[in-house]
Amino acid sequence: MNLNTKVKNQIIKTISECMKIGERNIYLEKPPENIDADIAFPCFFLAKTRGKNPVEVAKDIAFKIEPEGYIKKVEASGPYVNFLFDWTVLGNELLRTVLKQKEKYGSSALGKGKTVVIDYSSPNIAKPLTVGHLRSTIIGHSLYRIFKFLGYRVIGDNHLGDWGTQFGKLIYAYKKWGSEEKLRTMPIQHLLELYVRFHKEAETNPEIEEFGRMEFKKLEEGDRENLKLWKKFKEFSIKEFNKIYTRLGVEFDYMLGESEYLDGSKKIISRALKLGVAKKSKGAVIIEFEDMPPLLIQKSDEATLYQTRDLATLEYRMRKFKPEKILYVVGSEQSLHFKQVFRAAEMLGIKHTGVHVNFGLMSLPEGKMSTRKGRVVFLEDLLDKAVDMAKKIIEEKNPCLKGKTRIAERVGIGAVKYNDLSRDRVKDIKFDWRNALCFEGNTGPYLQYTYVRASSILRKSGIKQFKSFDAGLLKSEREVSLLRKIFLFPEIVENSANDYKPHYIANYAYELASSFNDFYESVPVLKAEKDLKISRLALTECIKIVLRNALWLLGIEVMERM
Repeated sequence: MNLNTKVKNQIIKTISECMKIGERNIYLEKPPENIDADIAFPCFFLAKTRGKNPVEVAKDIAFKIEPEGYIKKVEASGPYVNFLFDWTVLGNELLRTVLKQKEKYGSSALGKGKTVVIDYSSPNIAKPLTVGHLRSTIIGHSLYRIFKFLGYRVIGDNHLGDWGTQFGKLIYAYKKWGSEEKLRTMPIQHLLELYVRFHKEAETNPEIEEFGRMEFKKLEEGDRENLKLWKKFKEFSIKEFNKIYTRLGVEFDYMLGESEYLDGSKKIISRALKLGVAKKSKGAVIIEFEDMPPLLIQKSDEATLYQTRDLATLEYRMRKFKPEKILYVVGSEQSLHFKQVFRAAEMLGIKHTGVHVNFGLMSLPEGKMSTRKGRVVFLEDLLDKAVDMAKKIIEEKNPCLKGKTRIAERVGIGAVKYNDLSRDRVKDIKFDWRNALCFEGNTGPYLQYTYVRASSILRKSGIKQFKSFDAGLLKSEREVSLLRKIFLFPEIVENSANDYKPHYIANYAYELASSFNDFYESVPVLKAEKDLKISRLALTECIKIVLRNALWLLGIEVMERM
């Protein structure tokens, strides 16, 4: 049990005993910034159950509770009971806890014995990773780390789009216009050129769409030539994807593509027809709903679709992993798709825990990204440009710095990640270089710089370990504010997991960094009186630990110098 939970439980138990109410009915909340309190208990529910005025109930509770332990003051404020912590007592235990737990501070055993499957990134093979793939990849990986931090068994699956009619089109295009040499030397670029060319040709020559469907049908039937080409496209694609994933620090437990579920898809279709859940319509097989458009699970030419494979994948994951949740980190434009798939699964008797963790679109000034029209920003190009810009800034600020290339990689990629993860995932993002690569204000490099600053202060102090300090000396408003923020970190992590929103942690990290910089610029640390100096340095060490943990959860690396 973390300290945050321990303190809350003490307050809940005290209220429960005082008012003869079950602990499950007691909800605590964080008071507004302008209220001088650390935790508040709203009395509305309790007052309603007892037929009393919530203001009077709050007064009654405040009168009955004697401050003790971590609690310094209890007072009624309208319909709320406000609790103010004794930061002399709590501060010492808090700092000792952080210094002892280090990289584990903020973690918990909340998810012990539970499994979460996270489906993220999931690009189509034979196409390059673009900026449009960034959100699913880094939001999903951040959630992977967050749930693991909370004690869950986490399964990360990169569900590759490696099957479907588009591969028939690509095979047709390669046979007609492809170059074996280009495929060997620049595979992804060449396959993208062929894909774009196919769709340009189809605008004036629509019959080639049918040729593409025919090639895919041959692939589904096991045609040796088409199967060989498909495997080659997939092999080249995964190799290229892994280069980008390595740079992003993103890993997966599985990379099971749609092609892994072809047999399962056929069984889904057969079962749906047998149960009367699906019916044939003009040669195709559909599942109808009362409040949504029908879900097509087999085309009239008997080709399967990705929604059929999603049903088979969902059933497989539930059977194999028995997860508490399956999180699908996929764009909001797929909301209807997941509503249909989840409903169809229930109709088929598949008990599931699927959740669509949606996010907004990433768009260019010209509009939504489209691989068909070829108007894309490659993710590799974005990362390269970010790193180059970081390198130039580092050269200007610290030309003698050792390891500039490695540091620039961390700063540049950290900037790109934080630009995305600091925003609410459900909102659309209009991408442009200036906003993504700004190195001032609420940015990844600012947080990394704050970490470096804390490291520099601690190096200059010469203190390696903090065995004795007195948090009671940390009395200023800025110091208590920092203690409060450190105390809140475990709660922020849990909230982020509950809502599937990494930006809670990003916003927290920015507030922590801003408060620390304000503290350092306002009060002496290295030049303070000895005992106060040691206490402020212990606080600095704890800020450094918490900031590193927060950035790790976001997948952002830190460095000791910059």
